[in-house]
Amino acid sequence: MKCHWDVPSWTAYLFHRTFAIRMDTKKMSIKLMTGWIAIYVIAGVTALLFETGALKSGAVTQPKTIYVLEVIGVLASLALIPLALRGFKKMVDRLDEKEYPEDKIEHIYMTCSWLRLAAFFVVVEFGVVLYYLINDSIGLYIAAIGAICSMFAIPTKAGIEHETGFY
Repeated sequence: MKCHWDVPSWTAYLFHRTFAIRMDTKKMSIKLMTGWIAIYVIAGVTALLFETGALKSGAVTQPKTIYVLEVIGVLASLALIPLALRGFKKMVDRLDEKEYPEDKIEHIYMTCSWLRLAAFFVVVEFGVVLYYLINDSIGLYIAAIGAICSMFAIPTKAGIEHETGFY
């Protein structure tokens, strides 16, 4: 929580450390940033596997199947747009108004953030795999939309502090 009284900043820091009621936004951002980077590492490994021939590219050739996969990819990538916006602040404020404990608010916030990252991962990975399975550039467009949306939700310490109100 924010400190709403007039005391030197170091005493508030000691108070929060002593009673362990402070969310550690730096640790949260490191955990989430690791997951965010893993999205691109795994997508790169998948592309490398297709490029080296370990996975077979061009496996899907039926037009109906290709069409269905393309539609699923486009709809999934469009569904990411609302997730790219930082909308967890209202959720945290509502939980704080209902007087949830701070550790529970932190748990709920982290769960929602991990689910958001999982959605980015699914779309980016689906786009990369689709590109190689159907040999069409629409897979790259889907992966690019997923990547651009995830750029708006980079889990930084300042962003987490802004969304949660905890410093």
